[in-house]
Amino acid sequence: MSTADDIMELYGRRGAQAYFGENVSMSEHGLQAAHFAQDSRAPDALVVAALLHDIGHLTESVPDNIADWTKDAGHERSGSRWLAARFGPEISEPVRLHVPAKRYLCATEPGYFQQLSAASVTTLKLQGGPMSAKEIAAFESEPYWRDAVRVRKWDDQGKIAGLRTPGFEHYRPLIDRIAYAAGGAHTGSADKPVRALLFDLDGTLINTEMHTDATVNVVMARYGFPNFNLPHTETHGRTWMHVAETIRSLTGITIPATEMAAALLAYWNSAVSEVQAIPGAPQALRAAAAVRLKIAVVSSSPRSVIDHFLTRLGVSEYVATDARIGAESVRVGKPDPEGFLLAARALGVDPAESVVFEDSEAGLLAARAAGMRSMFITCVAADIAENSARATATFTDYQALPARFWEDLAAGSMRLAHRSFP
Repeated sequence: MSTADDIMELYGRRGAQAYFGENVSMSEHGLQAAHFAQDSRAPDALVVAALLHDIGHLTESVPDNIADWTKDAGHERSGSRWLAARFGPEISEPVRLHVPAKRYLCATEPGYFQQLSAASVTTLKLQGGPMSAKEIAAFESEPYWRDAVRVRKWDDQGKIAGLRTPGFEHYRPLIDRIAYAAGGAHTGSADKPVRALLFDLDGTLINTEMHTDATVNVVMARYGFPNFNLPHTETHGRTWMHVAETIRSLTGITIPATEMAAALLAYWNSAVSEVQAIPGAPQALRAAAAVRLKIAVVSSSPRSVIDHFLTRLGVSEYVATDARIGAESVRVGKPDPEGFLLAARALGVDPAESVVFEDSEAGLLAARAAGMRSMFITCVAADIAENSARATATFTDYQALPARFWEDLAAGSMRLAHRSFP
């Protein structure tokens, strides 16, 4: 099936449902937004972003009655991740930012709030209300913020009962053409220079993933849940807050997530006091720095953990302090691309000039959503076949890379697409 087939199947199955609190269906809403985007002569990618900006509502389940919502659905993030697997960031990023764009416009554009529908006013409260000055500055530092504002305004327009618009078939050629082009960008076949390397920490530079799973088991036994385990997709590459919230949702345990996350982190810190480097990792960072590749570390662990292990590995001097992106640095953790985009910004490089080194599904999805190439390290990873398909290239560990790998990468003569080392 083509990308357009996937999209039409999804909207055909769920698009007829009412768009929460509005007088149009989910399909009608997306088609109207795309119609207004095309009518304003927007670039093709923005037309598709407008068409699919609410696709996250179709990939997730939330109460049909908006009055029953107790927290925001987060559809912009789940939708962005779904789109990032099929398109480039010029589509997935405006979608990720279209909810923050509403908060931004409420804070910066006089009269904008008054034109919101009643349903949008309800969700605005769950989403955090108008942005603060600090949030405005952060939003305006996002590469696609202006595109997100445009999508937001077409979103607001697309709520007219009975409006006749072209159907999904009208957009099929556009969708498949952009998706086909994005396939090349995601696999790294586009001849973009490499200027920066973004490394995950756990499982990529140090071998601690075994301790992560053991931590959940031990701490949950203390809470009266012996032999409790989580799928690695919910622990590897995830923040302890995410792990805690997942445990709460599965068990009904009433311990606050912040308290549980702190307990998990405390036990994990004690368990990994002796660091074990991934084979060749310290040497790899030194070799990359020697050829003037910029380096960042983007981890779901706290910044203090990044600092500690970089020092223990003897490579602290190669990673600038502002290029150490920990769990507290981001609003949303992996598989959201925010951490990688922050790292690229700190290094002063375009996301397309960056290569991510990751061992987890969440991290590889985040790299793809950020529009970055990725290398999947397999020596301590899980789901190798599935995650290999998500990455630009795979490698066993750093000792398996060719002798001149870093020099060739910096020189632009190392092609990564579909490569496996060794």
